[in-house]
Amino acid sequence: MAELLEVSGLCTEFKTAAGTIRAVDGISLSVRKGETLGIVGESGCGKSITSLSIMQLLPKRISRIASGQIRFEGKDMLEMPAKEVRSIRGNRIAMIFQEPMTSLNPVFKIGRQISESARYHLKLGKKEANERAIEMLRKVGIPRPEKIAEQYAHQLSGGMRQRVMIAMAMVCNPQLLIADEPTTALDVTIQAQILDLMRELQEKEGMSILMITHDLGVVAEMCDRVVIMYAGQIVEETDVATLYSNPLHPYTRGLLASLPQLAGDSERLTSIPGQVPNPANLPAGCRFAPRCPVAVDRCLTERPELVEIQPGHACRCLLQEEGVL
Repeated sequence: MAELLEVSGLCTEFKTAAGTIRAVDGISLSVRKGETLGIVGESGCGKSITSLSIMQLLPKRISRIASGQIRFEGKDMLEMPAKEVRSIRGNRIAMIFQEPMTSLNPVFKIGRQISESARYHLKLGKKEANERAIEMLRKVGIPRPEKIAEQYAHQLSGGMRQRVMIAMAMVCNPQLLIADEPTTALDVTIQAQILDLMRELQEKEGMSILMITHDLGVVAEMCDRVVIMYAGQIVEETDVATLYSNPLHPYTRGLLASLPQLAGDSERLTSIPGQVPNPANLPAGCRFAPRCPVAVDRCLTERPELVEIQPGHACRCLLQEEGVL
């Protein structure tokens, strides 16, 4: 499959009171046409910053993309004029944000917010754009879409607001959908409905999805390939089946071991000790070494590179590189 999106060596920095910190450090990934790529990691690992960097939605006053390339359909978006980026954003690349209540405008009706994108990108008239908005609300399974289009965000439930966000993202039939924690804060029944909806729309429209999540259950259900992020770097990348059957990085193994299992009452949940390091004070060697159960002295001083350990399976671990893990 041809690559739709290629991110190479992406580094994103922020100005803070403690100095300049690098929240995303050398990320390289690709999303192929028609596939779903998952990005997984703990809160603060750089998942959302990666997606906002791709969309170029970070505040320029306090952040910058220090280096790297973001190629969409072969063209580097970082080299494009701002006007060309705006013509892609919300049109050929769309995004579902993490919290719909803060992403939807509280003073505009739902229909207007959806139709705005259709008017700007598809050059539709007001009537046609409103009809398109109602059509999208119907497509994402919202009952009485004409009535919902006349309501405000606070009048809808969490699941309904998430469906509205998907309708907004899909109104221009994007080639790439970036979904940032699309099921966070929803109950499990609504989560399943939202994921089913995304999969159904993907099959109908043939789009690619970049799925950002901390939920490995969502990854198993939705994704073809997955990258695991830790402290601003990718530590493992492979297809989903291999990740579950043969995880290589100790961090990935820790994440999989912490999944709840069907077991007796005496079984305790496994956890990864410690915390993600402060990006202003990163370890000298492997960033996971202070929490790693198998780290040796070298891990504390030498920085591992992301290397292909097996065909199609890359890992950032000195012990895997040497074949001793």
